[in-house]
Amino acid sequence: MNRKELYKFLEFLSQQHIVYAPQKDGANLVIEEVIDSHNVVLSSEIPLHSFKKYLVPAKETLFKFDKDKIDEGINSPNQVIFGLTTPDLKAVTLLNQVFKKDPYYQERKKKSLIVGHSLVPKQKYHFFIEKFEEHTLEHLEFDIFLAVKGQNFIVYTGSEDGQRILDDFGYKTYEHIQFAGYIKEEGPDEQMLKINEAMKQGSYMDKLWQDLGKICIECGKCTMVCPVCFCFDVVDQASAEPGTGERKRCWASCFYTDFSEIAGPKTFGEKPKFLQNTAQRIHFWYEHKFVRLPDEIKLAGCVGCGRCTKVCPVGIDIKKNIQKILKVKRIK
Repeated sequence: MNRKELYKFLEFLSQQHIVYAPQKDGANLVIEEVIDSHNVVLSSEIPLHSFKKYLVPAKETLFKFDKDKIDEGINSPNQVIFGLTTPDLKAVTLLNQVFKKDPYYQERKKKSLIVGHSLVPKQKYHFFIEKFEEHTLEHLEFDIFLAVKGQNFIVYTGSEDGQRILDDFGYKTYEHIQFAGYIKEEGPDEQMLKINEAMKQGSYMDKLWQDLGKICIECGKCTMVCPVCFCFDVVDQASAEPGTGERKRCWASCFYTDFSEIAGPKTFGEKPKFLQNTAQRIHFWYEHKFVRLPDEIKLAGCVGCGRCTKVCPVGIDIKKNIQKILKVKRIK
């Protein structure tokens, strides 16, 4: 597929879908709705904000209630999330596992077409990112993948939906990649296992977390831009009419002080919390990514996109912190 065909394909997709793709907004690359296909940018740069809000909205209504009646209607538009780099495709694959039993996510995923590309991010804050190889595609979930070759693209499909949309467009020169599971044949990622082991041998009292606790301002920016942070609050919102309202799900952050509030009597005027200070909160975030998720689904909750480092107002660098975690690993 050449560039001219790609623009035509984007216009074809826009006829029946809302298309979101990387575009320039000043100095930043962002994923927004496509109005003009020629504004779409495919590059090695990772967009500042991820695709996540189109699969896991920042706020969504789960159901509405009117006295004893409940409306659980799930209304998701047909959409295309276009131009994802391989780290973000890894994030899609992880979210698919985390939300595999969630009907709201699954309905949105069913109506979403995921299109990735092979340009490998090169910025200094990226990590965990390997050189693109064709065999890696069988462990990623996508519908269409564009492997860059000079000025053209080799086209792969990863689903029947991807094949169908290309056939409808009239493009037949593609190769199908059968998804072989998100764990490679040789087993879970070795680097992830090393970080997992090192994290389990420490605690939030270690010097690293105490030092980070002194500089972190708990703004939560890292969790908002992370493509695989998925914590949320559930809020019941009443309407003016008695007995009516709706239940909503909203993004939350483990860095916010109310995140870890639990039931029990107040102490010194405050509700009890299982995370008492900043050091505990930042350690909890890393523990979730490199201990709990790997133990549960064999995938790290970090794809190495580096967005958290880029937006941190106090310069906390996740790549450097991982290097420190591995360096101080306790040998038993």
